[in-house]
Amino acid sequence: MCESNVYVRDDEGDRLVMEDAVLLEQDGGKVKITDILGEEKELEGDVEEVTFLEHRIVVREQPG
Repeated sequence: MCESNVYVRDDEGDRLVMEDAVLLEQDGGKVKITDILGEEKELEGDVEEVTFLEHRIVVREQPG
C-alpha cells in the first residue's frame, strides 16, 4: 500500500489528522489532503517533512 498518515506539528508536538492519505496538494499556506475513501481536509500550514519509509507526512501548522 502507498497510503500515508498525515500529522500536524505545532508547539505541543505531532498529532494525527488523517490516516490512509492518497493525495496531498500544497497551495500557498494551505494543504489539502484526501484519504483513500475520498474524505478531504484542508489545513493551514506547509509541508515540513515526508518520510517515505514510514509513510508519514508532517504539516507545520501556521500560528494563529
